[in-house]
Amino acid sequence: MPAVPRTPVSSEIKLRFIELCQFRRLTKAQLDIDPKTTILVGANNSGKTSILAALRHFLADGSPFSAFDISLSQWPKLRALGKTWESLTEDPSTVAGEQHHWENQLQLLLGAMPTLDLWFDAEAGTYHHVAPFLSKFSWKGGAVGVRLRLEPAANIDEIKQLAWTYHVARSPIKDMGADSLAWPIDLLDFWLREPSKLGQVRAYKLDAKNDPLTNFSAYSTQTLSGAVPVERKHLSRLIRVDFVAAQRGLGSEEADSRSASGPHRVGMFSNQLLKFARQHLNVASTGHGHRADLIKAVAEAQSELDKKIHEAIAGSVEEVKELGYPGLHDPQEIRFRTRIQTADLLDHGTAVQYSMHKESLEELLPEYSIGLGYQNLQSLSYQLVSFKAARLRPEKGFPAPVHLVMIEEPEAHLHVQVQRVFPGKAHKLISPNEKDASGLKSQLLISTHSSHLAHAESFDRLRYVRRVAKSAETPMATTEVVNLGQVFGSDKKTRQFAERYFRVQHTDLLFANAAIFVEGVAERMLVPLFIERDFSTLNSRYVSFLDIGGSHAHRLKPLVEKLRIPTVIITDIDPAEEKEGKPKKNGDPTLKLVAVANTGQAGLQCGNQTLRGWHPKLQQLDDFKDPTGAQLVWKEIAGCSVRFAWQLPVAEAGNSWPSTFEDSLVLTNIPWFKQLLDEKVDECGGEIEPPTGALAAVAKKVAKAGSGPELLGSLHDLMHGSFKKGDFAASIFEMISSGEPVNCPKYIADALNWLQGQLEPGQEAME
Repeated sequence: MPAVPRTPVSSEIKLRFIELCQFRRLTKAQLDIDPKTTILVGANNSGKTSILAALRHFLADGSPFSAFDISLSQWPKLRALGKTWESLTEDPSTVAGEQHHWENQLQLLLGAMPTLDLWFDAEAGTYHHVAPFLSKFSWKGGAVGVRLRLEPAANIDEIKQLAWTYHVARSPIKDMGADSLAWPIDLLDFWLREPSKLGQVRAYKLDAKNDPLTNFSAYSTQTLSGAVPVERKHLSRLIRVDFVAAQRGLGSEEADSRSASGPHRVGMFSNQLLKFARQHLNVASTGHGHRADLIKAVAEAQSELDKKIHEAIAGSVEEVKELGYPGLHDPQEIRFRTRIQTADLLDHGTAVQYSMHKESLEELLPEYSIGLGYQNLQSLSYQLVSFKAARLRPEKGFPAPVHLVMIEEPEAHLHVQVQRVFPGKAHKLISPNEKDASGLKSQLLISTHSSHLAHAESFDRLRYVRRVAKSAETPMATTEVVNLGQVFGSDKKTRQFAERYFRVQHTDLLFANAAIFVEGVAERMLVPLFIERDFSTLNSRYVSFLDIGGSHAHRLKPLVEKLRIPTVIITDIDPAEEKEGKPKKNGDPTLKLVAVANTGQAGLQCGNQTLRGWHPKLQQLDDFKDPTGAQLVWKEIAGCSVRFAWQLPVAEAGNSWPSTFEDSLVLTNIPWFKQLLDEKVDECGGEIEPPTGALAAVAKKVAKAGSGPELLGSLHDLMHGSFKKGDFAASIFEMISSGEPVNCPKYIADALNWLQGQLEPGQEAME
């Protein structure tokens, strides 16, 4: 492998910020890019794919724009512009004057087109790479901005030509009525049928005096006035973009292989490996000069040729192994075996074979007989290695100093174990050797729905792609991007708690449409079951459950504020009495809250830190007894609603007031618990065994206790003793699953009804 031209250590360029405007639902989306790996997370249809698609359209060759790529918010003005062109009476290019009129139309047209702003952080030694995009001569390193814009017309002459072309296409059918489906219906439909009329992407330099790298929060979108385009070739020399789509079935299964034409079908990994090998051996795809030499070499020493082919790609194959394969029971070695079947030495399905034993070449298998997960992993890994090799050996000139590799939902190809280490390993696969190319930087941009992949990284590298609901200011749904590394500010303790919690729980909160925080194991088991049975609409939505106690739920408040998805927090009221604790060192008394049973005594307080510190910020227990709507729902942040649910007096138990989920469940279902101890027979006349364990203990308390307060005190003593809440929840779960009529406590049912309403179609538009 020839050495890559070296650049000084201080000569580095990194892509640090992008802004996308008027592309699909991305009316204005800003994304700060991590120097190494950036991971896009978010719910379905939030805009992650649109971000990757926009970068492909603007930066990668062979990815043309469509009229559907123009933001929906711009369609009305473009349709109105088309109506104006329909009224033309003659070719405007033959008519003098009205320059101001056409200048206004040109600005309207360009203002509706998708744009991409790229901001690079470049050091002084990289002047020769960024010189075409510099806005001042005194540049000594720092921000360099480039705007890319789709332009159906770049000047007045071109917009006149576009207008008349549309007029001619529309004229025969413009009087057919609004219901006519004859083409073109409007200007958007014209572009759908004639995508070439969308023009081309042009590049412009941006003013570094107003750059997002200095102050991201204060940055505002720049306007172009009288700007002169910069040749696109300068940008292609600055940044290279590669993309791995979220395709499925990277490997070919045996049935597919046999049904393909020829004796074997070559899998994707084999194709990539063979292509790489041909490039190393300078085997032309057409012509027979080199192939004749190789055929002669095979005839003389086929085994020696196999060895040479293997050695030619040995280095790249070793890099692929960084992802953890092969394992103990995986194929241990990749080998080439050439065979002269046709003139195409390497164009056959078994050119790449696998040995089950590292030292043996006797037992070789074709690709389709190897596990699909292995094929997928190897194929994805080798794509990354190939991207690096192509970047380091451009067809012309020197390697681009910035290499952006985008991977869409890599979990489609990877097992869970690999997902956890994938981001770090993948970045290593695309990064050049520092010894040979110290000034060349590689950056990875990943979109994912995998909690395993997302939580493997620090919050600093996570970008939450959030849907913004319709409003009076934004009549169309849009998208914004949140840097989760900045959510907790300087509160390191809270951030550490959140990151550790996410890694342990592998919660899917970052991909959900709604969230439910629950207090403990019983709620975590039973609330989803109540939803499945009683809330069919809610059951069809993507809801994330977080098992986090009332003393910790408030720690995730900053995250909830940023995610802005409808959230329910189900927590315990925790009645407590204020009592004296151990005195301070100076002798002053201290007060502490001690949990007690709520039997109606006066002066009780709420001991729940979430209810005291987040919402509704009340302390006296009686203030929680009859809450208002404002006390139940927190709405201090625009577009963010959190419904709190705590135990309330139970009408079925004489308005007795429980203090835990288990108490409330029992008081809501007193008749059902009482009948558990009754003798029962099954359909065949056999006696049904009575309940045992924790469920039996509760049933006996219910049967024995009299009034509501007496039952509450008895349950409190039981719950705070050696009571096994997990056993109790599992027994109730089994009963509900078998069809037993166990009712959901009302305070929870009301909160779930609220959440179900929030997720009704069209609810965003009403808020």
